[in-house]
Order: sequence, then C-alpha cells, then structure tokens
Amino acid sequence: MNKILGAIFVIILFSCKSNSTQKQKTDAFETAKTTIEFTSNTHNFGTLEAGEIVIYSFEFTNTGNAGYQIENVDCTCGCIQAHFSKEPVKPGEKGRIEIEFDTAGLAGREYKTIDVYGNSNELKHLAIFAEVKNELLDIKY
Repeated sequence: MNKILGAIFVIILFSCKSNSTQKQKTDAFETAKTTIEFTSNTHNFGTLEAGEIVIYSFEFTNTGNAGYQIENVDCTCGCIQAHFSKEPVKPGEKGRIEIEFDTAGLAGREYKTIDVYGNSNELKHLAIFAEVKNELLDIKY
C-alpha cells in the first residue's frame, strides 16, 4: 500500500513540476514586450461600389528589442478579414497585416476599426474608410 501511495506522490510531484516550467515559459513570453510602428494607422479606400472586395496591407516595423508576435486581430465588422503571419517579426524587420474589406450589403460612409493584439507595449488601432455606393439603398446625408 505504501508503494502505491509513494508512486502516486511521485507522479503528482513530476506533473506539478512540468506545469510550473510551462508557466515560466508563458510568463517569459508575456514579459518580452517590444514596440512597433505602423507606416500609417488609417487607409481611405475612396468611393467603392457595393459588392466590391478590396485589399490593403498595413505595414509595420518592429522598433523594439524583442520579436513581435501578433496574437489576434479584432475587427469591428464581419465585412473585414485580417491576414497576418504567425511568425514573430524580428527587431528592425517589417511585417504586415493584410485587410480584406467586402462591401456587399453596405451603403454610405463606412468607418471600420481594427485592433491588433500582440506583445507590444500598447494596443494598436487601425482604421479604414470608404464611401460605398449602393443602388439598392439610397442614403441621404
């Protein structure tokens, strides 16, 4: 009976130790903050016809001392899809976030925001603008 209890204790001890190591790795990533600078935080697509799909790439430079990893890109509208590399951007190198904007069902002045979550010192905000012409909807300002 003592051998069984001893074996269970050893298993628990090793499983707790590996979780502790994993937590240390996660904490190290969270503390490796860096800075990034976008070439431009906004883009105006101008006048578009409803149903058009347009693409724009927001370019940034890692200006810090640690690799920059994009964790998530949150868009305010389902009409926007964001594409980005899962690989970290090394200090001094450039990265990009490609935004695909689908104007189907939209009309009038459109303003959409994009929040970029990563290991930078601050949350980054991007925005796109467009005037969408839609023959099915007549909007007067």
